[in-house]
Amino acid sequence: MIRIDAVRVFLDAIDQNAALFTARQLEAVEAEIYRYKERELKYRYLIPVSNRDNPGAETITYIMYDRVGMAKIISDYSQDLPRADVYGKSVSHPVRSLGIAVGYNRQEIRAAMMAGVGLETEKAAAQRRGIREKESAIAWTGHSASGIPGFLTNSSIPTLAALNGDAGTPDWASKTPDEIITDVRLMTAKVRSQSKGVHEADTMLLPNEQYDLIAGTPRSAQSDVTILEFILSKSDKFGLKTIEPMYGELDNAFVSGTKDGAVIYEKSRENFELRIPMELTVYPAQEKGLEMIVPGESRIGGVVVRYPLAFLFFTGI
Repeated sequence: MIRIDAVRVFLDAIDQNAALFTARQLEAVEAEIYRYKERELKYRYLIPVSNRDNPGAETITYIMYDRVGMAKIISDYSQDLPRADVYGKSVSHPVRSLGIAVGYNRQEIRAAMMAGVGLETEKAAAQRRGIREKESAIAWTGHSASGIPGFLTNSSIPTLAALNGDAGTPDWASKTPDEIITDVRLMTAKVRSQSKGVHEADTMLLPNEQYDLIAGTPRSAQSDVTILEFILSKSDKFGLKTIEPMYGELDNAFVSGTKDGAVIYEKSRENFELRIPMELTVYPAQEKGLEMIVPGESRIGGVVVRYPLAFLFFTGI
């Protein structure tokens, strides 16, 4: 949050009226920020976000446990009992800070006063947008240089390549509606089978081009229902509640950056989370020369995937 008292001190060199004007305008900027509730990017809607980690943490460690062993029929005096131990795998991810700042110089304040308008709210919005853009990039693909994991680059999530259709290629643009529906059925069945019935996929992410294709193509020549509407209406068969278009994240996202793909998963905080120990914190304004610099910081630990078999990457569509 921008400190109004710091700005007042900064403006004393102009005049008292200017300081009063600017303080009031900054109050208007703060109110505008609080009213800004629109979700800018999809990652926070599609990936559960957790803020429970301490902002001071340098790493996030979690343990995945697997129960093993099965009982067997034994004799009354048997000492050879099967073990039903619980084994855990410890996984650690680093936590890193994201930083961004905005500045207000004297001439910008004078210009705003002359025009009789408020201070530029876009700067404050841009600060939040800058943090959200970086969070989004890390959420989807991670940050390899820092060792922060992303969702789409998780090597533990199973991958399945789409089969060729009658036209001889796997891409949906060359497939019939029936072939596309078969692909969707294959995806949902794969999540169910690989998890032995533990997980049921309810969310599908598609590249925008493929989403537009199924949203605008009739189920058949005799139907006024699109492929998309048909799939969502058959939740008892497919289990899908959400099919979401993505704008760039899934384009050439698979097979070493050469294939488009779909992502299908059971959306649950138990299965995966984006760990953000500290949301954007805006610090008091700092005077530097003719500017007031307003720094901001957040902390991020990437996407934790606890149950990879609840997910599937479906490539080549």
